Amino acid sequence: MSGADLRIVHLAFDHTSVRALHALLQQDNRASHWWWIEPHSTLQGKPHEWHNALRTDEVPAKLAEADAVVIHRLKGANLDWIQRIPDNVLVVWASWGDDYYRVLRSLNRSLFLPWTAALNAALGKMSITVQRLGSAFGGAEKRFTQACQRVDAVSTLMGENAPFFGVFSDPKPRTYPSFYNPTPPESDVQWCTEAPGRVLLGTNASNTSNHLDLILRLRRASPPQHVRFNAGLSYGSARYGKAIHFLGSRLLPHWEGQFEHLPRQAYADWLCTHNVLVMNNVRTQGTGVLVMALWHGMRIVVRPDAHITPFLNAHGFVFDCIPAHGWNDDFYAPLNAQERIHNRDLAAQLFGKEQRLKTMRSLIEDIQSGRLTRRLT
Repeated sequence: MSGADLRIVHLAFDHTSVRALHALLQQDNRASHWWWIEPHSTLQGKPHEWHNALRTDEVPAKLAEADAVVIHRLKGANLDWIQRIPDNVLVVWASWGDDYYRVLRSLNRSLFLPWTAALNAALGKMSITVQRLGSAFGGAEKRFTQACQRVDAVSTLMGENAPFFGVFSDPKPRTYPSFYNPTPPESDVQWCTEAPGRVLLGTNASNTSNHLDLILRLRRASPPQHVRFNAGLSYGSARYGKAIHFLGSRLLPHWEGQFEHLPRQAYADWLCTHNVLVMNNVRTQGTGVLVMALWHGMRIVVRPDAHITPFLNAHGFVFDCIPAHGWNDDFYAPLNAQERIHNRDLAAQLFGKEQRLKTMRSLIEDIQSGRLTRRLT
C-alpha cells in the first residue's frame, strides 16, 4: 500500500492542539487525511478551514473506505461513531484526559483536594455528582470500557503507564507518543523573565487544578514581599474562575487573574512574564501549557502524586515537587541558564515538529506494513 492510497479519518473537535496537528499532517503526503469536527466545538476568533473536512452525513461512507480511524477524545459523539466503524478498520485513540478521568471511578475519586471539594459544594458544582452517578448507575464507565476494546492503538503521553491503561484486556494496544502539545515555533527563542517570584498557579480555570488548597498553603507560608501571583482563568469554568480570582485576591498579596482569551503568540508573551508554574492537579491536564513553560525556561513545580510526575522524572526534566507540608521558598527562584537550556532541549526532542512528524510517520508505516493490526476481532 502506497502512502497515496492510505486513507485515515480523524473524528476530532476544534482545539488549538488539533489544529496544530492538522497543519502538521498537511505537510506530509504519506497518507490522505479526512476530518470530521464535532459541530458544537468552536474556538473564539476566525473559523478554521479544515482540509478534507467531512459533513456529518458524509462520515459513514468515509469510514467504510478508511484504512484507519483516529479518534481524538473518546467521549460524546465519538462513542457512537466507534460502533459504526467497520470491523476491518484500525482504530487509534488519541487520548486527552477529559475522556477518561470523568468516567473511571478509580480516577475520579482522587482528583479533588479537601478545600477544593468544599468549594465545589459551595459553588453547587453538581456536574461532578452527576458524572459519578452516571458512571455508577448510568453505565458511563461500562460504555467507555466497551469502546476501549475496539481500540487497536493509543496515542498517549505516558504510554502503558497512562492511568487508564488497566481498562484494556490482553492483548494490549500498541502505544504511540502524544500527537499533541507542540513546542512553540523554533523562531520563538524568548526566555521567561528573570525577575524572581513571578508565579503562575495552574494552567486554567478547572477545579481539578485545586487552586484553593494551593492558595491556602502559600498563605500559611507567608510569601516574601517580592513574590507576585497570577492564575490563567480564561479557559474552563467561568463560575469557578471568578471564585478563585475572588479568593486569591483576598488571601494572597500581589494577586492577578487573567481572563482574556489570547492568540497563541500573545499567550506565550504573557506566559513569559512568569518564571514559576505551580500545578496542584493530580490528574494530567494543561500539558500544552506545560510544554510551553518548559520551552520558555520556567521552573515547574508539581505534586509528587500527580500522574505527570513519573513522565517528567523518566525523561530527565529539571522540576520540583510540592512538599508534603509547608512550602520551600527556593521555588520562587528562576532556573539558571543551564537548567533552562536543558529543559528546552528535552522539550524539543519530545514535542518538536520533527518528533511529532516522526510519530505520525511511524503510525503510517505500521499501518502500511501490517505491524499494526486489529487487536481483537
